[in-house]
Amino acid sequence: MDKKIITVLLFVIHQYYFSQSNTSKIDSLGTIPEVESFIRSCAKSKDDKLSKFTLKTIKDFNTYLISSKMKKKAKALGINKSFYKGDFNHDGRTDLLFIGDDKTCIQMSPDSKEETSCDVSVNVIFDLESGYVLKDVMRRYNNFIIPKVIKIDGMDYINIYYEYEENSLFSTAPEKIFSKTLTYKFDNFIEYNPHPGKYSIKKISYEAGPCYGTCPMFKLELNKNKMSKFTALAFNFMDHYDSETAANAIGNLNKGKNEGVFKSQIKPSDFANIEEILNYIDFPNLNNSYSISATDNPSSTLTIVYNTGKIKKTKKIYDYGLVGTYGLKILYTILFDLRFNQNWEKIPQSSLE
Repeated sequence: MDKKIITVLLFVIHQYYFSQSNTSKIDSLGTIPEVESFIRSCAKSKDDKLSKFTLKTIKDFNTYLISSKMKKKAKALGINKSFYKGDFNHDGRTDLLFIGDDKTCIQMSPDSKEETSCDVSVNVIFDLESGYVLKDVMRRYNNFIIPKVIKIDGMDYINIYYEYEENSLFSTAPEKIFSKTLTYKFDNFIEYNPHPGKYSIKKISYEAGPCYGTCPMFKLELNKNKMSKFTALAFNFMDHYDSETAANAIGNLNKGKNEGVFKSQIKPSDFANIEEILNYIDFPNLNNSYSISATDNPSSTLTIVYNTGKIKKTKKIYDYGLVGTYGLKILYTILFDLRFNQNWEKIPQSSLE
């Protein structure tokens, strides 16, 4: 057989199998019952929030969480379906964006005086090689967003529209609807930035404050290529459902006692990942403070010492509610995890005195 023909055949066979390997079950979903059945099949147990998930279009919701202004905006944007498809992490596989009710919130209907669901959910199920993975697209709990699939350079992204400004649960410009573009990076949704910064991060300090409960309280002092420190103030090493342990932790906190001070050199790959995230979210241009209107949430203070050229600068961000931006939420999760995924060595108390 002619070598050219063999080459063509091999190419066709390769392309066929490649296309088959990238075919997702999501591709075949077309009707609401099919999509609901698929979503529920992704539930890990009968108590999983996906197990009873019901698709809803934005106009069909009857809850105070979606204002008439937002419904009008959704109509103007042409968002009249309960699910959309796209390749949101750009891996060649189709993902599912869906809107609906996961039945995790109950309210009393003002008309019938009966209990009804008040949940509003916007999620994406990613079809990864490792399996299906669920990610929440909402900015904050019970803070509705309108999702719209868009194309940038031929790739899928999600534009979200929302009523409230970044630094408050309540907008100071109630007539305005804000928007931003999300991409999938660092294993979650994050504000799309086509031109990340190139700042050299020297030191990161992070302090997690108290809440009305047993939220972990701690301080991190992270130094690049040098020893770092973790001060466990309270509620870091406890079962949060154990009331006796919680009471003891509160007692120690009131006496000014902490749970220990630890030192370690942060793994270079972990520090580099944090540095990449900070550059991607353009941290120098973020707000200096963020807040929500609730009164029982934790707060945190993030301080970054960095170089821009030969000039050393400092950026401090206070965040009440820990939901300032999508990018900051990703960063906070990583910083919380650092308490347990580094080789921390406890510093003897005598060495601190």
